[in-house]
Amino acid sequence: MTQDPTPSESASNGTAIDSWLHAVVHSEDLGDHIRAQLRSEIPPLLSWIVRGGCAVQCEHCIFPFEGPKGYSERLSAEVLISVLEQLTGSGHLVHEGRQLLPHQVPVLAAIKRAGYSVSVINNGQYVTPAMLSLCEREGLEIDTLDVSVDGTERTHNAQRASQQAYAWAMKGLTNARRLVSPTGKVTSLYTLSSLNCDDVRETGEMLAPLVDEWHLTTMSLRPGLEHMRADERELTKALEQLLGSTWERPVFLRTYSLADFVVLLQILGKETARKALSNAMVEYNAIVLDVGIPLYFYPKSLQVNETLVVDADGWWRVPFCIQHSLEDLQRGTDAKGNDLSHFSIARVSEELDVPTVFAETAEKWWRAIGKESFSAELATVQRFLG
Repeated sequence: MTQDPTPSESASNGTAIDSWLHAVVHSEDLGDHIRAQLRSEIPPLLSWIVRGGCAVQCEHCIFPFEGPKGYSERLSAEVLISVLEQLTGSGHLVHEGRQLLPHQVPVLAAIKRAGYSVSVINNGQYVTPAMLSLCEREGLEIDTLDVSVDGTERTHNAQRASQQAYAWAMKGLTNARRLVSPTGKVTSLYTLSSLNCDDVRETGEMLAPLVDEWHLTTMSLRPGLEHMRADERELTKALEQLLGSTWERPVFLRTYSLADFVVLLQILGKETARKALSNAMVEYNAIVLDVGIPLYFYPKSLQVNETLVVDADGWWRVPFCIQHSLEDLQRGTDAKGNDLSHFSIARVSEELDVPTVFAETAEKWWRAIGKESFSAELATVQRFLG
């Protein structure tokens, strides 16, 4: 049997993200060691993807718009709990898909009563008398409620199909404390695009009284959205506003894009970036650089261990599946005939053995996506630092 290579001690004693950071800083190719580490790093999160896109139809959304996602989004609390109890740590369910539907509320409430954390990402449309009454009647107290706001009213609505989107979002944030647990938090995500990099300071100041944390991220591109990606000039404007302001609430900048990560390092300057990388910390599957605010980078090579994605048809899929439609994932190919089979892992049930299937999943991910991504990440960051 082939043994995994032995990396330096600082990398071998940690997790895959520790090894990733060590490899980048010290220019060591630890790919085979990272592959071995990933197999046992079961994620702490379960992402329940119950709809593909929502009524506001954000142009930059990571989900292709599909409306209601088919026939079996009504997974029981028992099935979801059977997966949660096998995750790393205490288990945390994230309700994604942006729209909270009435039949999902009792499921989320049951998961909370079972002792697990529940987060909800929403567009603000949950604020109706009927929905609020239902949540209160079921005793649902959310641990984290996030409602995206992507600029001023004009800019926010310009990126969406509905001109009511901003009003819904603000109503959602204004009423968020009615659903959040006493120890929970309200957050808002700002996706940096070519349209809103001028609005960062104004939006942050407006949100400060409403949120506990403010998160900003560069776009995770789906094909066809390249025109909305913020370029270096636009990201420079955004970063100047972030670093040149004093914020009343914690602010976090995140990127899942290697290209955007390097652009942000270029804006900061090579010496500042080199120092930040040398002193970087790790958190779950992200590296965290202190650049005046925390800058999180999530390497694509390690994304398999961020979260378990359960799609609306009750299948466990890997994170980057969300850029494809449910129909394409079920068929196993996209419209161009590209193979998507590595995105679909197993049908979710109470009998699912998560550790065993995850080990197989991580191996599959590394062969299909991780190895090539790691090589690109290592070469790109080293080229910048060199």
